[in-house]
Amino acid sequence: MKQLPTGDELFLDHVGYFLADLEGAAGRFGRLGFTVSPVNIHYNSADGELVRSGTANRLITFEAGYIEALGQVADTPLGAELASGVARYEGLHLLALAHERVGEHDVGGTDMRPTVFLRRPLEDGRIVRATVRRATAEAMPEGRVQLLTHETPELIWLPDMDRHANAARALTGFLQIVADPEEAAARYARFANRPARRSGPVFEIALDRGRFALAGPDALGALLPDAPHPPPPPFGAAVGIESADLDRTRFLLANAGITVHGWPDRLLVPPTEGLGAWIDFHRPNAAPLWAA
Repeated sequence: MKQLPTGDELFLDHVGYFLADLEGAAGRFGRLGFTVSPVNIHYNSADGELVRSGTANRLITFEAGYIEALGQVADTPLGAELASGVARYEGLHLLALAHERVGEHDVGGTDMRPTVFLRRPLEDGRIVRATVRRATAEAMPEGRVQLLTHETPELIWLPDMDRHANAARALTGFLQIVADPEEAAARYARFANRPARRSGPVFEIALDRGRFALAGPDALGALLPDAPHPPPPPFGAAVGIESADLDRTRFLLANAGITVHGWPDRLLVPPTEGLGAWIDFHRPNAAPLWAA
């Protein structure tokens, strides 16, 4: 699988969970069969100095894309933004798209925050580097929506960290529930510079790798099994993960005592087990959750 975009390609790079207990996230994701990184502290480069951004993460990397679990570790504007998101609901709050040269992607007039030069020192002295452009909260009230260019991908996708007991192989999709899907789809289409195609109640934006979709709260029951007490929109409803061996995924989840909703080509882990969002484990080449 191609990990990084080239030219004008735009990839679904990662999605992010905002969590109150980042330390405990490893156990919660580990029960689902994921291999989880240690805690990493985030810094920004400002005038040659490393300054704490206020957040830290744990990563779940795949052959293509990754999941980022995020927590607040300092009293900064970015940290406060994360805490505010957790107070509203714990779960999926972040959508990140990757481009080879993030400054050259046409965001269609979307209001953006100042470009951030993200830095994350490793214990061996190497530094993870990425350039990040985030939309303003006013432009994208659904959550943290951003573009990034990986400058040191070899320090993100570390050897053996993409091997998961649940056979997870790739990040494939993200479903967002919004109050006005037609309006939101138009905004996201401008931001991604990709068309939003409507299929029933769902608007889908297909990228050069991966896709994301938006739907209204009235469509939730048709798209996903019943889940108790979903948060008010907007909220991240589901993440798509390709499994290299769905039978192996099924076996691991059953042995962990996790109740899933199963079909021949996919397994749905409910939000009560999936850290606040549905996890859609599916076979390679399966139709997206919202098309199935």
